[in-house]
Amino acid sequence: MSFLTPLYLLGALAVAAPIVLHLIRRTTRGEVPFSSLIFLEPSPPRLTRRSRLDQWPLLLLRAAALILLAVAFARPFLRETAGMSLGRGDRRIALLIDTSASMKRADLWPKARAAAAEVIDGCLPGDQLAVIAFDGSPRTLLGFEESSKLDPARRAVVARSLVDQLAPGWQATRLGRALVHAAGVIEDAGDAAGDTSKLARRIVLVSDLQQGSELDVLGDFEWPRDVELELKTVTSEGSNAGLGAVAGREDREAKDEKDAGDLRVRVTNDAASKNEAFTLAWADGKGQPVPAYVPPGETRVVRMPRPAGTPPGHAVKLTGDADDFDDTLHLAVDSAQPAFVLFLGRDAADDASGLLYYLKRAFEGTSARPVTVEPVSPDAPLAMDPGRSIPLVVAAAETPTPNAERLRAYANDGGTVLVVLGAAGNVPTLATLADAPGLIVEEGPTRGDAMLTEIAFDHPLFAPFASPQFNDFTKIRFWKHRRLPADKLAGARVLARFEGGDPAIVEKPVGKGRVVIMASGWRPADGQLARSSKFVPLLNGLLAGPGADPGFSPQRLVGDQVRLPEGTRTVRKPDGSSVAIEAGVGSFSGTDAPGLYAAETAKGRVEFAVNLDPAETRTAPMDAETLERLGCRLSKDAARVEADREAMRQLQIEELEGRQKLWRPLILAALAVLIVETWLGGWLGRPRATPAEAHAS
Repeated sequence: MSFLTPLYLLGALAVAAPIVLHLIRRTTRGEVPFSSLIFLEPSPPRLTRRSRLDQWPLLLLRAAALILLAVAFARPFLRETAGMSLGRGDRRIALLIDTSASMKRADLWPKARAAAAEVIDGCLPGDQLAVIAFDGSPRTLLGFEESSKLDPARRAVVARSLVDQLAPGWQATRLGRALVHAAGVIEDAGDAAGDTSKLARRIVLVSDLQQGSELDVLGDFEWPRDVELELKTVTSEGSNAGLGAVAGREDREAKDEKDAGDLRVRVTNDAASKNEAFTLAWADGKGQPVPAYVPPGETRVVRMPRPAGTPPGHAVKLTGDADDFDDTLHLAVDSAQPAFVLFLGRDAADDASGLLYYLKRAFEGTSARPVTVEPVSPDAPLAMDPGRSIPLVVAAAETPTPNAERLRAYANDGGTVLVVLGAAGNVPTLATLADAPGLIVEEGPTRGDAMLTEIAFDHPLFAPFASPQFNDFTKIRFWKHRRLPADKLAGARVLARFEGGDPAIVEKPVGKGRVVIMASGWRPADGQLARSSKFVPLLNGLLAGPGADPGFSPQRLVGDQVRLPEGTRTVRKPDGSSVAIEAGVGSFSGTDAPGLYAAETAKGRVEFAVNLDPAETRTAPMDAETLERLGCRLSKDAARVEADREAMRQLQIEELEGRQKLWRPLILAALAVLIVETWLGGWLGRPRATPAEAHAS
C-alpha cells in the first residue's frame, strides 16, 4: 500500500492523547456512606494518581478512530489492485541514430556510439526502448514490442550490440523522414498496446545535425504534442570542403574548341575552414593538377582540362581537405560527350521572335550532357555525320526532297524528327517523313486563344508531368495553330489536343525512330509555350528517343533508384561484384556507394556514375531553433526533465488513487468506531449501586 499524502500519517501520533489521559486520570481512594453529616467537619477527599491503564476497550476504540482518520487523510492506494506498476513504463524512448555519409568525418562515429550507449545504459528497468537508424531512409532495428519481451539487462545488451554493428554509409541525411518515422513508431506502440497511461514519450536523436539535412517533410507534419525531441549532437573540431559536378549552362560556357572537352567542377569550402588552397587532380594520375583557391564560406567553379590523347578520367579528387569523405567526383565515360541538335530553319540565332532563339536557350539547361544546337540551312544538302551523337532534328521549314528522304532514313535508324508547322498549305517535307502523299494542313481558328487538353500523361514525353503538382497546362495559351489531319497519318498517336479538338502534338513511328509533329510552335506570335516551365522538359524529353526511358541518367546520387536501359542482364558495382537483373525488372536500387556502375545489356555496356549527395558537404551544424520552427518539441534541461518526470508520476498516482477511493471505507470505519466508543463510554460511565446501598435496600 502507498499513500498520496503520506504526511497526514503523522496525525496517527494523536493516539497518544487518549493513552496519556487514561494515565493521568485522578480518582478518590474510597467512599464511606453516612446517614447524616451534620455532626462531622468537612474535609476534601484524598485523591490518588493512577499509574496504570483502565477501561482498555475505550482506549483501543479511541486510538483506532484516530489511526483510521489519519490513514484516510493520507489517501492510500493499492498498486496491485490497479493492475499496474508505477515503476514500469515511465518513459517510452525511441533512440534515433544518424548513419549518413557526413558521420564519416573524423571521430564523429565513436562519439555517436558512445552517446547512444549512454542513452541505453540510462534507461530504467521500467522504460520502453526502441532503436532506429537512418540515413536516406529510416530502419527500425529494435521495436518496442520486441524490446518489451526482454528483461532490462538483456535489452541493454541487445541494444548495444545493434549499435555496435552500425557504421556510417554513403547516403544523404533525410532527417525529416526519420523524425516522422520515429514519432509514428512511438504512436503505434501505444495504440497496439491499448496504453492510455500518461507515459513520458521521447525521441533521442544522435546526429551531427549538419545543415545539409533534409527537413522538408516536417513542414507538412503535425508533431505530437506529448512527444519530446532530445538532441545528442556530436561535433567535429575540423572543417570540410566538398566537390561536386557542374551541370547545365555553367558547364557549357566554353566556346573555344580547345575548351570543349574540359570538365567543370564546383568546390565548396566550409565557413569555419582555415584552409583556402586546394588541388584538383584526375584519380588515375594523368594530366596536370589544377590549383583551386576557395575562401571560407564560398564556392568556386574550376575547369579541369582533360589529358590530351587519353580517354576521359573516371574520377576527380580534391586534396587539401581534412575530411576526405566527399572529396571524390565520379564521372561516367560518356557523361561529357556532347550531343547535337540540328535546326533546319531560316531563323536568326539572335531573333527573339523566332524558334531558334528559344531552342538554343532551352538546351543550355540540360543536366545529363552538353547539347549544342546547330543551325542548318534548309536549302543546303543535309549531311548527317555518323560520328556525332544527333538525338534530335528540328524541321521548322520546308526542305528539298533529298533532305526529307535523308531525314526519313535518319528516323528509320532510331532518330527523332520534330516537325513544327509554321504555315498552312502543302507540307511535302512532312508528307515524305510520314509517308502521307498530298498532305495539306489548314490554318486553325483565329478567334480567341486555345489551351491543351486530352494530354497523354502515360506517354514518356508527358510522363514527367503526370503528378498533380505538375499536370496543369491551363496557363499555356496558343494564339495560332494549324489544323493537321491526323487521320491521314497511319499509326500516328495524338498526344495532346487543342480545346476545339484539333491535334496539337502527334507522334508517328517511323522504323526504329519517330516523327513528332507540333501544330503550333513556340514563337511568341504563336503562343506562350516558350515562356512556360513546361517548355524545357518537353524538349529534353525528345532527346531520349522513342521507347527510351527519359529517367535514365549517367549521373546519379547514392540511394537513387536507377532506371536501367532495356535488356539489362547484370549490373556491375564499384567493388567488382555483380547483381543479376531478372527479366522484366527495369530499375536498380543497389546504389549504396559512390563509384562507377555498369549495366550489361545485349547491345553492350552502359556506365553510370553514382556520387555523394551534394547536401552532405554542408557539414556546419544547424541551430536547434530550426527544428523548433518546424514544429518539433525540444526537450528541456536535465533538472526540468526530472521535474516533469516527477510531475508525470504524481499524475499517475493521483489518477490511480482517484479510481480506488480507499479513504471512503476508512472514514466510514472511523465513524463506526466512534459510534461504538460513544455507546461503550456511556454504558461504562453509568452509576452503579454500592454493596451498602444494596444491603440497606
